[in-house]
Amino acid sequence: ICVLEWCKLFGDLRGKHYWGKIIADPQTFYTAMLHKLKIEEREFELLKKEMRRYRDKFVAHLDSDKTMNIPSNLTLAQKSAEYLYDYIIANEDEGDFFNDAPSNATAFFEQHLRYGKTEYNELKRIP
Repeated sequence: ICVLEWCKLFGDLRGKHYWGKIIADPQTFYTAMLHKLKIEEREFELLKKEMRRYRDKFVAHLDSDKTMNIPSNLTLAQKSAEYLYDYIIANEDEGDFFNDAPSNATAFFEQHLRYGKTEYNELKRIP
């Protein structure tokens, strides 16, 4: 699921949810993200290619790949999604649309992790 969702944000320039369609200054965002992730554009493009291939050939369609080749750097994918979330909250919320959103990606993750653990523990109690 994370690969499918990441590809919606970063993998398809024409996609409805592509980051470049919602960021006011895409070049500044992209340059800053690469700097924060400590990578070159080439490395990010390789990640996109690997994520899209896994999505297209194994996860979504199971066309030709009979072996699961999970992308090698899911941490980089996670960090790019975290950066996008943090950037949107800090720079793209002039209408105060996200006033109830957690202040950063880590807080968002922690909030949902706590919720998931609570629900899981409740289900364990049901005989």
